[in-house]
Order: sequence, then C-alpha cells, then structure tokens
Amino acid sequence: MNFNLFLIILIVLIIILCITLYNGLKILLTVKKEESIVKYELKLTMLKISIFKRTGFKGKDNLADDENKDLEENPKEKNKEKDNKEEDKEKDTEEDETTEEKGLKERYEEFKPIFKKLKKSKKELKKFLKDILKAIDLKKLEGNLIIGLNNHTNTIKIASWIWSIGAIVNTTSRPTLLTVDPKFREEIIDFEGKVELKINLLKLIYYSLILLTKKNIRELIKELIDIGK
Repeated sequence: MNFNLFLIILIVLIIILCITLYNGLKILLTVKKEESIVKYELKLTMLKISIFKRTGFKGKDNLADDENKDLEENPKEKNKEKDNKEEDKEKDTEEDETTEEKGLKERYEEFKPIFKKLKKSKKELKKFLKDILKAIDLKKLEGNLIIGLNNHTNTIKIASWIWSIGAIVNTTSRPTLLTVDPKFREEIIDFEGKVELKINLLKLIYYSLILLTKKNIRELIKELIDIGK
C-alpha cells in the first residue's frame, strides 16, 4: 500500500515537472537609451511566476566624472605614476613579445585536439542548433530608433532603410514592430527595444540528451574536461 502511494506521488511529480518544463521559461528584455544613459530590465518567469528580475543602467558620464575628480585632486602624483609606468612598459616590451609568442604556441597545441573534434562533430552541432531554434518561440520583438544627424539627407536615408525593413518585417506573421522617428532639428541617436522569448525546456533537454548519444560529441566533451583539469 505504501509502495503504491509512493508510486502515485512520484508519477504526479513527474507529470507536474514535465508540464512546467513544457510550459517553458519566458525571457523579457527591455532596453532604452536616452542621451548617454542606457537603461535595461531583464525578467525571467515560469508559470507566470517571476523567478529572476534585474534592472540597471550604464553611462559614460559617471565614469568620466570620477576620473576627472581623481586627476584634479592629485595631478602631480598622477603624472609621476604615468612616467614610471611608461618606463616599465619600454623595458618589458621585448620580454612580453617573446613570452606572448611562446604562450600562443602552447595554447594552440593544447586546443589542437579540440579543433579536430569540432570538425568531426560539425554535423551533430549543426543539427543541434537547428533543434534549439525549434524550442525557442519569439513572442515579441519591438524596436524604435530616434535618429537625427547633422546632415538631413543622411537622416532621411537611414530612416528610409529602416522603414523599408520595417515594412517587410512588420507585415509577416511574426510579432515584430520596427519603427523609426527621424529628427531634423537636433543631433540625437536614441533607441528603445523589447524582446520576449519563450524557451521550451522539455524540448531543450530532449535535444540535449539526443546530442549526448553521439560518439563525436562525447569525445569532444571528454577533451574539454581533460583541458580543464
């Protein structure tokens, strides 16, 4: 009786796991650039439950301000450090060149067996990449470019190219929307994009297991493990 109950629970758990994997992992990436700051948001969900979320921004202004502050505080010390570094670089140039040449030869000899295995596994890897594309479903692809150049003719040309591409892509069955907003009174290059993907994890695991049954792939993995030791 206990064994039957355990078996039923195990079957139910396997079914739930398969449904979860088949439902897949949703990836939503949003990127927005305004002036010199790029903001992004990455969100991962499974069964409509958020399992990972990360937001942030990157810009050159903050880094430039920090460097300028350091130079203003200690200009003399910075100049001395630069002079010393330049002298050290001149002395070590010849030694670095010889060691780099030796290092490249040694690395090539180490990775030579892997290159051979990759050539043998070319067909299997190509088929695996095609299978992976079957497991990925593009749910949404949106992009909007705001562009304004100092030359109005170039602005019109680039906008026309994007309009032409958008006219083809936007009319297809795929959920895509590519637009452009030309500006003629200011120089600006900003953009906003959104990509939403759904990955069928069950198919991905299935195709990966099929790949591992191939002899060439197993030999390739073995070579990679041996080099990593």
